[in-house]
Amino acid sequence: MRALLGRLGHPEEAFPAVHVTGSHGKSSVITFLEGIFVAAGYKVGAFVPSSPAFPVRLGGDPVPAVSLERALARVEAASEDGTSAAERLAAAAFSLFADAGVEIALVGAGIGGRQDPANCLPRRLITAVTAVEEDRVDLFGPGRTRPSWEEAGTASPGVPFLTVERRVETLAAFAETTKEVGAALVLLDPEDLNPVGLSWDRTVWRSREDPLGLGEFETGPMGLYQRANLALALGVVCELLGGWDWPPGVVRDGLSRAELPARFELISRRPYVVLDAARNPAAARSLIGTLEALSGTGGERILLFGITRGQPVRATVETLFPWFDRVVLFSAGGPDALPPEALLPQARRLGVRAEIGAPLPDLLGAWLGSAGEGDLIVVVGPKEALLEARGELGSLAGRG
Repeated sequence: MRALLGRLGHPEEAFPAVHVTGSHGKSSVITFLEGIFVAAGYKVGAFVPSSPAFPVRLGGDPVPAVSLERALARVEAASEDGTSAAERLAAAAFSLFADAGVEIALVGAGIGGRQDPANCLPRRLITAVTAVEEDRVDLFGPGRTRPSWEEAGTASPGVPFLTVERRVETLAAFAETTKEVGAALVLLDPEDLNPVGLSWDRTVWRSREDPLGLGEFETGPMGLYQRANLALALGVVCELLGGWDWPPGVVRDGLSRAELPARFELISRRPYVVLDAARNPAAARSLIGTLEALSGTGGERILLFGITRGQPVRATVETLFPWFDRVVLFSAGGPDALPPEALLPQARRLGVRAEIGAPLPDLLGAWLGSAGEGDLIVVVGPKEALLEARGELGSLAGRG
């Protein structure tokens, strides 16, 4: 990666960056920070490799496809054998940031860990680590031991290493690695931030310590699992506060405008339809907790579910399926999609009524046409599949 960037003239040296890594929640943290920096008037770039549709943004807006294609073509010309697609995409993003003269770059990890392309950024201000969960068992094996050490490997000398993790085994890996490399380990308490109002229209939050003096502040409707991601984003702001000019109210304004596609996204109210990219047991538990905290819809609970190989499928299914009245399985799409037929035995074992449905856009359209007004339809699958389905049903966005 460093050799590739050298052939491109070292664009990564042109901007300071916040590196966001962890098992899940990276795109949410970046979105919160992006909203704040945009509201403050800074020229901000965001690189979110977990968002295939719009991985590179400038000023909060997706980089036009033609601009990204041109940047990728330049990178391709400078690449040598062995350069991965993830490295080429990151190099293209860094080149676009340098060309645009961004004042701050928010860079998310792909898979994360020691091999993440963002580890080569020389002007990292902060490494921010979301929760570390059992995830990508095809790469890291079961449990959190390997993921914890991989995420610890993103620590850099002299760069604050912020995390909302609280588990002993993960913190032990973080403590040992940050001590070895000379990075300051900063532990943030996700429970410092509490939802004081939760509805289908908005979420109201308050920090117990409130170091930024926000008082109560609002976001759009979102899952309760965002508490830790919000706490991490606010921790980054506190860490940067001494070196950046923040106009009054900018944090509140930035957070109120943050939009999180396919992250507890409400796209319809008659019936209620929620899109959520929960892909592991922790995310599934948080999704169910949020649905239970909201006022009941009174109708049938329907889950449309698809997942890819390599995820902790059994534990995720055991968490999600029993909460719903019926489950409809679809193919998540792509070569890694787990065939819906493979999930039927799991559903039967749990005593859940399940069936195999059509491709997601057709399936969602059919249920929107047949469900009762008080029914709740929750669509869980890979983010790219959810965004594709939402795009094909764009006329329903904001319905009700």
